[in-house]
Amino acid sequence: MPEQSVPLWRYLPSGNARLWRIMFLEPDLLVCENRLQEVGKTSFTCLSLASGKEILKDFSLSDHVQGMIGESCMTGLETARGNLFYIHGYQDNSPEHKGIWAVDPRKADVVWARPEAAFVANLDDGMLVYAAGSFAGFPERSYFLLDFKSGEVLETIGDDAAKANKMRMGALSDEALQKVELPVMQNPGGTGAGSLVEGFYESIEHDRLLVTVTHSPAEDGKTFDATIEAFRDSIKVYEDTLASRTTVPSVNYFLLRGVILYYIRGMNELISVRLR
Repeated sequence: MPEQSVPLWRYLPSGNARLWRIMFLEPDLLVCENRLQEVGKTSFTCLSLASGKEILKDFSLSDHVQGMIGESCMTGLETARGNLFYIHGYQDNSPEHKGIWAVDPRKADVVWARPEAAFVANLDDGMLVYAAGSFAGFPERSYFLLDFKSGEVLETIGDDAAKANKMRMGALSDEALQKVELPVMQNPGGTGAGSLVEGFYESIEHDRLLVTVTHSPAEDGKTFDATIEAFRDSIKVYEDTLASRTTVPSVNYFLLRGVILYYIRGMNELISVRLR
């Protein structure tokens, strides 16, 4: 029987913040977006993949770029590339993103900023962005290709939306950049992976590994529970409660990176497990 797996490390953000998103940086870091929704505050923490040690703790963009983010102080994790992660702000009175700030976690500082630009896609040779404007009272977008390391303009595309869309078709997926595998929904009662679990569930299959999260109604009939399980060669090697009594199912709260499982328990605890 395979040896049972145990967590490598656990991370809880400060102030009972909700863990909103995680991304991976080269060569060996992970960045977490921590949100305190009730006060409209976001911070970012970088962890060592090996140990979970905090390399950068509770980094707040407003501490570095006062007055440049916009009316809303909320920010978010836009993308990660190389050894940098990128933060976005929001357009005034809109959910649309605006602004790109590149952060080097080992320097604990913003290394370049484009507050006028909005992220579109990661390409092989740079980062496609646009700046919003207007002409004769009509909104328009002007596109640029930026060097992701320096923020310098590599190419000006202007308002040529057809060219920008063609470039966008060659975008690198987040999964490829992050070297991760994300869960997919499975049909209950199906064959293959579905034969190991029952009910509404998600799964990731990688070589000899299968990881599932099964969602089911809680005892009160109004909320949802979720259980995460990992199998090697169809034998269970790990199990935990991912969520209890949530108002909606906790979907998309886990991923695989090689043989390392990362999942967010209770919406605010990140756990890393090497699946033996």
